[in-house]
Amino acid sequence: MKRPAVGSACWTGYVEGAVPMSFSEMAAKGSRARAAVVGVDGTAEGERAIRWAAHDAARLGRPLHLLHVCAGPTLVYPPPGLSLPVAGAPRPTTHAARLITDAAVLARQVCAGLDITGETIGGRPIPILLAASEHAATVVVGRRGMGEVGAVVAGSTAVDLAEHAACPVVVVRERRGVGGPNQGRVVVGVDGTAASEAAVAFAVEQAAVRGAGLTAVHAYQLPVDPALGGTLPGYFDLGARSQAAQRLLSEAMSGWRERCPEVDLRLHVELGGPVGALKRASTGAELLVVGTGGRGTLRGLLLGSVSRAMVHHAPCPVAVVRPRTPRAR
Repeated sequence: MKRPAVGSACWTGYVEGAVPMSFSEMAAKGSRARAAVVGVDGTAEGERAIRWAAHDAARLGRPLHLLHVCAGPTLVYPPPGLSLPVAGAPRPTTHAARLITDAAVLARQVCAGLDITGETIGGRPIPILLAASEHAATVVVGRRGMGEVGAVVAGSTAVDLAEHAACPVVVVRERRGVGGPNQGRVVVGVDGTAASEAAVAFAVEQAAVRGAGLTAVHAYQLPVDPALGGTLPGYFDLGARSQAAQRLLSEAMSGWRERCPEVDLRLHVELGGPVGALKRASTGAELLVVGTGGRGTLRGLLLGSVSRAMVHHAPCPVAVVRPRTPRAR
């Protein structure tokens, strides 16, 4: 079944620095056009997302697609004598075009040679971004923006976008904390599932193109026996559990050492909860990468609560990656 339209393009005129083009037109160009799509909303958080996406597109040789969603309509109050407000346009098209122009200028400051296209669409941001993700390399959004895109992807809805998109979603936020154990490195959560494998592949690529090191983190917890008041069963072997966790992480990353010997790979195994382990490991990091099965199908380290917590509380930009699968039409 063909997917219904999720919005209407409202591009008006030529915008300096970006070619007016809808994402469907880009997708029709073929695999070469698999772009980094970034949500544009005019906020400081949105500007951080544009810079991040522009750097990423430049490193990987991808086009950059600037997407502004006009959510609305707004209410316009009539002159005295009329009692009810009337629906007005979501935003003046000249203002939407200006946002794309400014975003293109910002992206050009990052890399003058970027292949940049831009589009404004009227509708609801999340369905539009999800539709764009089906043909994108990545979707990049800012955290806690107050404009159309930023306001909608803030909070729990950012998790919905990250967990259901057909491509990796990067949520860019201002870094908090410096001098952590992985300063300037890429950090990835590993639990041995298929979702974890997709996250590792993304993280290795990011580390390689940045010339950065990669730290793979695996957190494990010890079983407890409710019948014993929540204490460990007497027969439990602490050493064996630690060795099993280290073996899982080593085996998960062994092939990557051979394929990408230029990436400085560190393995970190920690006893405790995954949320705390990933927050500590990613302090000062360039990027945190976690996996998700999407649609609530999550396991092990990459439980829904973990990916949600990282989107909300990671001290650095976070990429949520799910295995790419064809979507029904």
